[in-house]
Amino acid sequence: MVPLELVGISQQDEESLPIVLLRNEDRILPIVVGPAEAGAIQIVLLGQTPARPLTHDLICNLLAGLHGHLQSVTIYKLENDIFFAHLNIEQRSATGQVEQVLRVDSRPSDGIAIAVRMQCPIYAAEEVMDVASRHNVSVLEEGEGEDEDGEGSNSPDFEP
Repeated sequence: MVPLELVGISQQDEESLPIVLLRNEDRILPIVVGPAEAGAIQIVLLGQTPARPLTHDLICNLLAGLHGHLQSVTIYKLENDIFFAHLNIEQRSATGQVEQVLRVDSRPSDGIAIAVRMQCPIYAAEEVMDVASRHNVSVLEEGEGEDEDGEGSNSPDFEP
């Protein structure tokens, strides 16, 4: 697994979909996301607190109430231009002992929104980075697509 740093969110114009940019050394992994997920990530990056909990805040609150600790988010697969991820959660007893380890499927955008709230690491499989990352990205071109689940793809129109 390759550790990733959340660089930020890019958007060419108001008509294009937002792109989450994740970096490992000189490689950037761009993932097109829906506007709601981009907003949920951006709120945390800007250090803002919504007046009421957003869905990702609710998930963090549920995890805490169930003694769950998010260890990491892993983007483990890219299939048919759709990224797949899971949350790696340890559930602990009241005394802090690990009771079980859970792997919960997640869209990458939701996983990232939760990870930034819980300040946990984000990883990608090396195979995903080999297929979808770009070296020394400086310009993003339009043409990134979004599938029916609101999760982006690695578009051939993306130019490094």
